[in-house]
Amino acid sequence: MKTERAKEILLQLLKIPSPSGGQEDRIMLHIMEFLHKLDYDVHIESDGEMIDLVVNPDAELFYEVHVDTIPIRAEPFVRGGNIIYGTGASDIKGGAAAILLMMESLKKEGKDLNVGVVFVSDEELGGRGSALFMERYRPKMAVVLEPTDLEVHTAHAGNIEAYFEVDGKEAHGACPESGVNAIEETYKMLNELKNLDPPFKQKGKYFDPPHIGIQELLCENPVYLIPALCKGRLEARLLPDQEVEDVLDLMDPILDEYTLKYEYTEIWDGYELEPDEEIVQLAKVAMKKVGLDEFGGMRSWTDAINFMYNGTRTIVFGPPGNLDISHTKYERIDVRDVVTASEFLKVLNDVYAEGIEKVEKELS
Repeated sequence: MKTERAKEILLQLLKIPSPSGGQEDRIMLHIMEFLHKLDYDVHIESDGEMIDLVVNPDAELFYEVHVDTIPIRAEPFVRGGNIIYGTGASDIKGGAAAILLMMESLKKEGKDLNVGVVFVSDEELGGRGSALFMERYRPKMAVVLEPTDLEVHTAHAGNIEAYFEVDGKEAHGACPESGVNAIEETYKMLNELKNLDPPFKQKGKYFDPPHIGIQELLCENPVYLIPALCKGRLEARLLPDQEVEDVLDLMDPILDEYTLKYEYTEIWDGYELEPDEEIVQLAKVAMKKVGLDEFGGMRSWTDAINFMYNGTRTIVFGPPGNLDISHTKYERIDVRDVVTASEFLKVLNDVYAEGIEKVEKELS
């Protein structure tokens, strides 16, 4: 029955389009009505553009999930009874469904919601929803919901994003020796960046090696010409222990050499929590109770960065659907994993109420 209920909740969420950029109002209204029917007191936080929904605002441990998605690439449908496809299924409406299922189950069982819960907007564009929450609330600990394949991620990659323009020299397409091909210059630049050792040849604990690549590239060539200008976007994924400023010191000379101009638009250090930190200890007990045992590291930017930068010790957790298929037209999730994620969150809610002393006793 829980599987069917999880499917129902998730499909309701997926049928409400909620792309980032001020289009999250309808899904926020749906979630608010869902929680009001369960008699939860929902606080609305807004700065005129962003909307967050907060339950239990005074809690020291918060569950956070974003309800925005990329622009719709696939409409929701069910295959094989339990596999749900659609934009946002794994990133991360499956996680939102797990939280709603948990909150509904607690009410049915007459149990207290001991943690705080926040549903945020704008994660896919700029993370402004979580930033707004952290301006007004400073919980001690957090669980950020993202597709982690039911692993508890206690480490998080760093990130660098840069927009660039590489200039060349225009010439007739049949006379390459008379021009400078901006496309070829761009790939020379990329190869020099990839060959930096360190940072992009190092081994990592959770994922390796670090990675740098081009995710957008526009080179206009309206007629038969050697292209003279390329505009693009670089993305670098760093290991949790790599210092972003050290990497920038190595990248800058290469970008200075090849580009007409460039601008860093995202610069984030990663992190790794210590095994004895309270949120990790709480998670260990909850994992043991529901049969989970895998720890890992998050490879993508998430709202966890905003939480950690503001002093909230944060793990990342969520149902499969897997990060690698998120944002693709094949995005999907198994609702049975939504149920498992919900059970973990519910047990963690109970473990948190029991207190760290009891938890440490269980682990010893």
